[in-house]
Amino acid sequence: MKDEHPAQDAGPAAGWTLQLLPSPAGASPRGYLHRAERCFIRGGKALSREEAQNALTMPDVEACDACHAGDSLR
Repeated sequence: MKDEHPAQDAGPAAGWTLQLLPSPAGASPRGYLHRAERCFIRGGKALSREEAQNALTMPDVEACDACHAGDSLR
């Protein structure tokens, strides 16, 4: 299904955020990708659509299951 808000996806900060979680010393930080206006989890670095797509290719980044952040990027 096509994203219902295409204008939201067009801007420089298209509505995704990357939340980095604390990790033990020496370990890679884990990240979660969220839809900024659709998820109850707030905060994180604002990302454009392209940046969000790139973030999901990183091994320690996952899309949020609550807001289905990765669905509109496929």
